[in-house]
Amino acid sequence: MASRQLLSVGEDRFRVGPWHADDRIAYLALQPQVGGPSVEGLRGCLHRIAEAGYTSVITSALHPSESGSFTEAGFTEYDRLRVLAHDLRDLDPPRPPLDGRVRLRRARRHDRDAALTVDGRAFPTFWRLDRTAMTEAEQATPVTRFRVAAEGDRTIGYAITGRGAGQGFLQRLATDPDLAGRGVGSALVVDALRWSARRRCRRLLVNTQQENLRALDLYERLGFRPTPTDLVVLHRPVP
Repeated sequence: MASRQLLSVGEDRFRVGPWHADDRIAYLALQPQVGGPSVEGLRGCLHRIAEAGYTSVITSALHPSESGSFTEAGFTEYDRLRVLAHDLRDLDPPRPPLDGRVRLRRARRHDRDAALTVDGRAFPTFWRLDRTAMTEAEQATPVTRFRVAAEGDRTIGYAITGRGAGQGFLQRLATDPDLAGRGVGSALVVDALRWSARRRCRRLLVNTQQENLRALDLYERLGFRPTPTDLVVLHRPVP
């Protein structure tokens, strides 16, 4: 599998392709469905992954309701994400001050490569996006907003926000780590909050690694609160 492909096993649907950091590892994501896949469907998917020559498999972030069959099929936890929410009723957050040379604008087609460069600087290897993953983040919800923070011709941050089922989702936020403390991340988050409120979303959800203390502090300072549910990333060797 040279790129991510849709696999159908009985009634279950999976999206599988090489993981961006190591093409020997398969990346497995669920197609939209109620609950998790069946154990039989998952085992069939693993068989197809083994036939394609992968040595192991890692999942996208899963809700606990989706993970039961994975555990039964031998997957174990690789990482855990905290989920935070911001109530958008009566939203009126202050606009964070920005350096006069920095402005937020709609992303243009050519901005994707620059945004990926920022993403690669902002995240460790495991969590970086490639072009396919960025496209999937943009297509994850029916309505999407892609904003960049630019200093002259240089992209120094970006945010992808979506709306679906009456909720907003901050799908991705990244800023150049060399520019920490200049308010770029705060400005992009507030922009996402205001956009989601205008779209009549009930709340804006975001997730981040539990060890990413800088991001957790940013979100909590801007009014996000932890939800009771974490997401999990699972993995297992391919038989």
